[in-house]
Amino acid sequence: MHKLVSDEVGVTEDPDLHYERWRWGGRLPSESLRRARESNVLGLLDFDSNLVHDLGAADPAVLRAVAVLAAQRACEVAGLADVPWVAGALAALTQGHPLPPPFDDAARMREALESTPLEPGPDVLGAVPPQRGRYFPPLPEGLVWVKTAEESDGETSYRPDRLPGSEAPMVYTELVFPAFTPQVRGPISQPHSALPAVRAAAEPDPLKAALDAVWDALGTYGEHYPKLLDEIRSVWGGRISVPAAKTGPADLGRRLRSGRGSVAMVNYRVKRVRASDGKAMVSAVSYDLPSAEHRRAGLEAEGATDIKIVKVKPGE
Repeated sequence: MHKLVSDEVGVTEDPDLHYERWRWGGRLPSESLRRARESNVLGLLDFDSNLVHDLGAADPAVLRAVAVLAAQRACEVAGLADVPWVAGALAALTQGHPLPPPFDDAARMREALESTPLEPGPDVLGAVPPQRGRYFPPLPEGLVWVKTAEESDGETSYRPDRLPGSEAPMVYTELVFPAFTPQVRGPISQPHSALPAVRAAAEPDPLKAALDAVWDALGTYGEHYPKLLDEIRSVWGGRISVPAAKTGPADLGRRLRSGRGSVAMVNYRVKRVRASDGKAMVSAVSYDLPSAEHRRAGLEAEGATDIKIVKVKPGE
């Protein structure tokens, strides 16, 4: 049995729980998050622990909506959204259907990607999480960690010291932290990162689907990942209500289908003239209106012209 000690606010806590609280961004994980350890939840924690906890508390329909949104955004930023076999998979996700081939097999999915001609996109560096604070083990009440040395190479040392007026028994130990070395990651292949987000979004477990789809989409955005997380946060208002929340309060009951909790049918497509060859194009997958507007903005940034959002009948 572990001895209970005081944390920094004087509350006794098991040392293991103290570390776990720090690892999970300042609060203990829910049981659903503990059960999701086979997902990429720990990696996502390093980028946005608040989002992880919010997803852990969300209901299955919301989680499925987030997973689909993440997969769509990953394919858009990777230039795959209008590739027919990818668009078919995104449509299946949107409708709550099983993924069609080649997404039923990871190896065949990669083979299909290798045989698909794609216009090269801009170089994008891999995502690097923000630097987080150092972990200080809990000390008995009345003691606090104080810095004792900072070397020229950036190494720092800490030791326990008594708080003013405290007569707590001293603990003789020292913590030494090496200098912080910024991470640098090289260019990534966005298409190769995006496709796993589609497979992840189809996971049977809604929480794992959301966590892994967001993780793969984050990897696809690479160094630009804050843009993705900002969008996901922007549709969170105590709950995630999918992209319509960006233009007004969304009614989750209208936005999600009953039963499996998949996203309702969307009914817009995006037409444009491709910048590279002047060819008229139309999106192979349907969107809701806010997502179509998001897609239009992305196409404008790519240099496409004569971009139009056209309404289609549900299911087209």
